[in-house]
Amino acid sequence: MFAWKEKRDTRSKIAKILSGHEETPGVNRRAIGLVPVPKNSDVRDVNQSNGLKHQQLLVSIEGNHQTCCLRVISPFHKSRAAIMVFRGRVIGCLYGNKRLGHQLFGFEALEKAIADLGHPESLLDAYMLPEDLVLAAGALFHGNSLMFAPDMTSEQTFESACESLMRSNMPGCIVVNNHQDMAVCMVYVFGGHIVGVYSFSDGWVETSYESGLKYLSQNRGGKVMASMLPCHNVNEVMQLSISLTGLADRSCQTFQGLERPKSIEELLIDCSVPEQEQLRNALHSKSSERKTQSDSGMHPQQTPDNAMVAVGLSPLHMYAR
Repeated sequence: MFAWKEKRDTRSKIAKILSGHEETPGVNRRAIGLVPVPKNSDVRDVNQSNGLKHQQLLVSIEGNHQTCCLRVISPFHKSRAAIMVFRGRVIGCLYGNKRLGHQLFGFEALEKAIADLGHPESLLDAYMLPEDLVLAAGALFHGNSLMFAPDMTSEQTFESACESLMRSNMPGCIVVNNHQDMAVCMVYVFGGHIVGVYSFSDGWVETSYESGLKYLSQNRGGKVMASMLPCHNVNEVMQLSISLTGLADRSCQTFQGLERPKSIEELLIDCSVPEQEQLRNALHSKSSERKTQSDSGMHPQQTPDNAMVAVGLSPLHMYAR
């Protein structure tokens, strides 16, 4: 009986993390919900940490330069975290628990998330994401907020935000909120095109301008926030990233007088995780699916006059306050 109850509780926890968003249908209440969910739910695998060699998994992700998202929920610590990874390095991370009055970001958030992942009751939701979508979502963590004239309607603001990101040819993200400042829709822009539209009521919908505008029309009195990632190429993106395992960012001086540490490539050879084959396969980078992207593939253009770039809080940071 007790074993059955434990199994039931585990299923309910996994169902909760897979649900993507929260108690109120059609909206998102949490900052972690702004991180992209997979377009194909069939490739997801949620695991409890007591059966997961998470350190080997992290080394495998970094060593294989995979682009993915890791979401960690710890019932014990009452915490949630999201780690967004671009080519093996963390481009964005946020962490929150009920003891904190605010969200943590960056390196501090990553440390907390990895620590919670080590608890046996924690849950890990790991899934692959397209590179263009991750870079667009990266604007939520590192982007510059787009500011618009206060007398513009929400529809005009949405149109101007899309135009600004498309014409600038820079990665960016647009968040459509309802009148209660809860997100109802996310629009991701990369390379001058909309690459994804996600609705918290309908999931991934048609990738078009009209799709995003529809959810704004359905929420009268709503607001639009937009953020642009100020990176012209992949090298500049990498300068904003941090090592997932911490190994790649260690200096040579750290190991003076010690035996030479194994490289990421050497550690990767040792990281066989046979009991997690389904998860490893889901995260395995397939060359046929990975889009070819040169380091100079993003060519910035002048931002239109009807939008001003303000270096300050991104939509994610404003949403998490």
